[in-house]
Amino acid sequence: MIVPNDSLRNLLAERLRADGFIPVGARTGTDALKLLDSPRFETILLDWMLPDMDGVSVLRELRTRALDTPVMVLSSRGCVTDRVLALDSGADDYLLKPFDMDECMARVRRMVRTYRRQPPRSGSSGLHCIADLTVDPARHIATRGGKRLPLSAKECAILEVFAAHAGTPLSQRELEQAVMDTVTESGIIPVYVHYLRKKIDDGFHLKLLRTVRNKGYMLSGA
Repeated sequence: MIVPNDSLRNLLAERLRADGFIPVGARTGTDALKLLDSPRFETILLDWMLPDMDGVSVLRELRTRALDTPVMVLSSRGCVTDRVLALDSGADDYLLKPFDMDECMARVRRMVRTYRRQPPRSGSSGLHCIADLTVDPARHIATRGGKRLPLSAKECAILEVFAAHAGTPLSQRELEQAVMDTVTESGIIPVYVHYLRKKIDDGFHLKLLRTVRNKGYMLSGA
């Protein structure tokens, strides 16, 4: 979410979590472009009015980078020319503010469904590479240092979430929601993080799976 208004951004984040998504927020275009430097998001909510640049400029930059993540522009500008400008600049949807949250979430779900059905973009392997760790979500396997990791289905599901959000701290609740079809026991995430640490980091100087105080866990090679 690239939304400058704190109240709206927090409201959207709360609803997205309730609907099973893992939201990541930014309030400026500059922060958003840094955050969106890799195709690891399934949809983007982009406010037209940002404090440092307009949302259409952010959108054009994203499309210049060949980032094909679907984008829904949130705007109070209701004239046809503005909607046409956003759509011609690469937006997939345009939602007029103020909006109904149920309608917004329905549009998000539609964009995510469409994005998940698309094959990987030409030239993209679909692999997640964090330092010498490689995660292949298509085949549900992971390697580190060229050696395949002996992961269970649950461990692999959690690792794929970490890899898709590398560099971003994820709370236990966010992880549970992301893998609720695979991990059904409440409170079991710390156990699987412990298992993953042993399989990913044991024997390596660089530790990739880290605890972030008061935020949760993060997979990072930095």
